[in-house]
Amino acid sequence: MAKMQYLLSKRVNSFTLVFWVLLSFTLLLLAFNTQAARLAIVIDDVGYRVNEDNKLLQLPVAVSIAILPNSPYGKKVAEKAHLQGREILIHLPMAPLSQQPLEKDTLHPAMSREEIARIMQDAIQKVPYAVGMNNHMGSAMTSNLRSMEKVMQVLSQSRLYFLDSVTIGNTQVTKAAMGTSVPVLRRNVFLDNIQTEAETRHQLNRAIALARKQGSAVAIGHPHPTTMRALRQALAVLPHDIELVTPGMLLNDDQTARNGIRPHKEAKPVPETQWESLKRVKKILSDNALFHTLNRYMQKLWGNQTGAQTPKAPVITFNPNLR
Repeated sequence: MAKMQYLLSKRVNSFTLVFWVLLSFTLLLLAFNTQAARLAIVIDDVGYRVNEDNKLLQLPVAVSIAILPNSPYGKKVAEKAHLQGREILIHLPMAPLSQQPLEKDTLHPAMSREEIARIMQDAIQKVPYAVGMNNHMGSAMTSNLRSMEKVMQVLSQSRLYFLDSVTIGNTQVTKAAMGTSVPVLRRNVFLDNIQTEAETRHQLNRAIALARKQGSAVAIGHPHPTTMRALRQALAVLPHDIELVTPGMLLNDDQTARNGIRPHKEAKPVPETQWESLKRVKKILSDNALFHTLNRYMQKLWGNQTGAQTPKAPVITFNPNLR
């Protein structure tokens, strides 16, 4: 009898070992092959405030910046950002519907194609290393299809993408770009319409939820002190299933190649080390309900097969604090 119990115990032990090896291998493959949702963050209105701009450049390099072309410090910030490998956009002023002070060389719907081309080419010269462009204000301009068609015709002569800031609901940007070579992205969330840290964190969580639902999302903020503090804290503990990327990395690969757009290699997030990957997998497995259900089932099976005299199989656990 003792010999039979020993042989049965050995057989169950071998079965358990093989089962857990196969299960762990399967879950590891699933964990590594699950593509993280991608989140792009752009900070607008850069080039006017040296202190704020320097703090902005301390955020993760995947956070991109949009520089006002006629700002006094825009070119210097662009040079610093380029050395970091940060993606740069031209924050092109466009006329709003409301009456408010305007930047120099703000695009108006009544402008000719030639005048629009002059202003845009001047902006490209003033913001070195830019790979994209987005609109500063612009509710009057971006809601005018004919005007935006002129913008896209001019932009198609460069190799810049256009990020629609969506400052008005009936924006015509995507429609205007049809038939041109200009890749277009759309803003999903504004981070700081209300300038508090709590609001920025709330809107960032909205952007994260959208990225999970859609696969990607674009959030736009501004270099307010509250925004910088909230982002510095929140991005340090970004969820493991969210990848912080540049807007250029969200462009369709075929479209990107066709238009010659190549985000700076340095701007890509640093690849995970093997240790970081293992920590991420541990976190995924520790939160996996199927894993824990099967673990409990195997413990029950082990107890039924081997009886009280045989030691219990070891429970496989993961430290949830290892993140």
